[in-house]
This record gives sequence, C-alpha cells and structure tokens, in this order.
Amino acid sequence: MDNHRIHELLARKLAGEATHLEIIEFNELMAKHPDSIYYDEILGQLWMESTSKGNMHEIDIVYHRHQEKYKNEFVHDIIRPLLAFNKKTIRISLISTLLIILIAGLFVSNTKKPSVSDIQIVAGKGMRKKINLPDGTIVWLNSDSRLTYSASINEDKKRVVFLTGEAYFDVAHQQKRPFFVRTNKISIKVLGTKFNVKAYEADQKSEATLINGSIELSLNERPQQKIKLNPSEKFALVQKKHTGKKLKVMSNDITLMIENVNPVQIGNQVYIEETSWKDSKLVFSNETLEEIRPKLERWYNVKIHITSQKTISYRFTGVLKSESIEEALTAMQLIKPFNFKLTDYEVIIY
Repeated sequence: MDNHRIHELLARKLAGEATHLEIIEFNELMAKHPDSIYYDEILGQLWMESTSKGNMHEIDIVYHRHQEKYKNEFVHDIIRPLLAFNKKTIRISLISTLLIILIAGLFVSNTKKPSVSDIQIVAGKGMRKKINLPDGTIVWLNSDSRLTYSASINEDKKRVVFLTGEAYFDVAHQQKRPFFVRTNKISIKVLGTKFNVKAYEADQKSEATLINGSIELSLNERPQQKIKLNPSEKFALVQKKHTGKKLKVMSNDITLMIENVNPVQIGNQVYIEETSWKDSKLVFSNETLEEIRPKLERWYNVKIHITSQKTISYRFTGVLKSESIEEALTAMQLIKPFNFKLTDYEVIIY
C-alpha cells in the first residue's frame, strides 16, 4: 500500500501537481521506506531529458538513451511493451509510465541475493545518496554502489548490511547490538563510529578508512585473522590474480596494508581524499590518469578509453566539485598535454 502511494506521490511531485501536504506525506513515506529513494533521482533524470527540449513525445528516445547508458541494469523484455505513448496523455501519465519503466527494469543486486524481507538501496552511476537506516545509522552511498539490509534490522540481534561499491557510515551506537558491514572480500564489526568502506567488485583493492571510534576487520577467506584500526588509519587489501609461468594455474597474491590517513592540501583548502566524495568533492593526489580513470567513470557515468601509453602515466592532483567531464578534462590539459573527444557516454583520451 505504501509503495503504491509513494509511486503516486512521486509522479505528482515531479509533474509539479503535488500539494504542500502531499509533499510532507511523500517525505515521510520516503523516510519510512528508504529502499525507494533512488526512484526519485533516476526518474527525475528521465523526466528532465524527455522534457528539456519541450517535446513531450520523446519517451521512446529517452528510454533507449538510458537503456544504452544502463544496459547492464535493464530488463529489456519486460520494459519494451510499456513504451506505448498516447499523444494526448497528460504530464502526470508520462511520469507514471517512466516510473513503471524504472521499477520494472533497474538494479539487480550482485552482492547478496535478496530475500523478500531485504531492502536494497542503489546509487546509480553519476549519483550519490544519503540514507537514514531504521536504527539511526546514517549512510552516504557513492556512485555505482548498492547497500542491502534486512527489513528487520532494527529488531535483529546483529545489525548487518551488505555493500558493493563505496559508502561512508556514521553508525548509531548500540552497545548490545553490533553493526556489521560485509563486502565480497572483507567484513567489518563496529559498535558506533564513523568510517568509509570502498569495495567495488571490479577493483583489485578494498579499503576501510576509520575517522573516529574503532572497527575490527576480518578477511572473508581468513575469518580468524582480526585487524583493529585506530582513528585516522586506513586498511587496504590488494588482491592480484596471476598465472604462474611453469604451472598454468591461477593464484592470488594478497597484500594487507595499514596506513595513516594524510589530509591533502590543494590551494588553501585541506581535504581527506578517502571521504571527500560524500561532500560532492572528488579528490585525487599524485595519481596517474589510469588510477583516476575508474573514479571519473563512476563520477560522471561515462566510459573512458585512453589510447596513449604516455598519457596513462601522467600524474594529477586536484579536486572536482561541480565541473562537467569536459570542464574537468580541459583543466587537466593545463597540467599535462593530451587531447580528448566526447560522445554522449564515452570519452577518448589520446
């Protein structure tokens, strides 16, 4: 019942037809059901694109554009029949159609197979989300990240969440109910603290950065090995797969590192590189373009191809705030010489 009402109010809000009381009701329902939070963001993008040129009849074009952009996250066969659009349909019907498309097709979890009682919150590529969990914990979810937890997290003896991607946690302290963050490589136990976890499936490195409090880490493959972090310390697990020259079998090289968190000064401002993203600032310090590439891809939701080996090794230090991808690359050109070409969803650097 609540989900149906959320969808109805979201459509009215986006069409500009919601009353003040309906906006209040919508905000209360979103707080009660945080798993619906990404509908507002992505539906807003679809709506803006379909109406930006004043043409109310481009939903099919807009859909195919987003199908290409999120091609790994759409269920095409389910969505395609929903694209019929009557030219006489009013604004709110268009939004409702977009909402049906969104709900039908987006986001399937890879971290943990969801049960009927699981809640999933997704920050799509190019997005960041702030979420209030039922136990009072606040989570900032970075681009291309997914958080899954039980609907009964506030009653369970252990508070457990599953993360793919990156998130910053401000955990509500509950002495008798520890909080666990589980990723595909590491698990973290905490009672109440602030820390960042970065665990993208495509990355060789998984990281946990402690801001204050204390956390205990363990490797999923070695659960008996416990590592405690102190404030302003960072843990990194680097896993490299390679094939032996004599024995053609895959093996894993695992490196564990604990480092101090060193603030980065850029201009007259000081940033913490590991957590600046939650304040909508992408910070990189003396990193190669190859190292920065996945960050830019997630930040701007583009695919970047680098064709020059020399360019790959260029190093940059900087901070990006509200710049577009074109503005960011143009500024980087002032530091090192390279050229680039832009298409809708791809960047070629040469």
